[in-house]
Amino acid sequence: MDCAEGSGKTLEEAQQAALAELGATADEVQFEILERPGPLTGLFRRQQEYRVRASRTPMTGESEAQEPSAAVEEIAISGDEQSAEVAEQMPHQELAEAGRDLLSRIITLMGVEGEVRIEECTDEEVRLNVVGDDVGLLIGRHGVTLDALQLVVAIGANREANEGVRVIVDAEDYRARHKDMIESKAQKLAAEAKATGREIVVPDLKAYERRLMHLALEDDPEVETYSEGTGDDRVLVISPV
Repeated sequence: MDCAEGSGKTLEEAQQAALAELGATADEVQFEILERPGPLTGLFRRQQEYRVRASRTPMTGESEAQEPSAAVEEIAISGDEQSAEVAEQMPHQELAEAGRDLLSRIITLMGVEGEVRIEECTDEEVRLNVVGDDVGLLIGRHGVTLDALQLVVAIGANREANEGVRVIVDAEDYRARHKDMIESKAQKLAAEAKATGREIVVPDLKAYERRLMHLALEDDPEVETYSEGTGDDRVLVISPV
């Protein structure tokens, strides 16, 4: 079985139900939000629970969804109540604009001055980037706040779209810089593994960071990478061939 659905009163409950049905861990799947509580427009009934679909990813590692803080969650609910009626099949450009507007409201309420730009809009992905002199508050320690904002905006922008579109929220290109840093670190550790002939164990990585390292080294014939462990103890291993 490659995918399973789950429901619950909270997003975490729905995700855990889907994981239990699928028999997988959170970093082995990609979540798609199918339904969420809140008023829906048109002829649709109000949904009282979250419903999600968990699909296995071909490679270990996927962004670990983090619950947003209570303050950010409250902002998202408020944004839902004030949202305008949209078509059942939302065009991706319209979805991108909805995400931009929601993110603009959130950062204003957080006291951050910045411009939200739509930097990419495709059938599969919408990328929003906040540009300004002081956007560090939006990033947080190790990008935790940025991940929470991304989750909230993704839920808000996708809530009435039939097909989920991945929404990426960035601030002054933090994610791009972080990606370059992770890939550079992977190359340095691979060189160390080849020079010493020993496996290198890399702890304390988020699932998407492990995936970036896997991808950065997949074409190197002199090393192989794999993940082992579960939950917070999961690590990446770089092994010389």
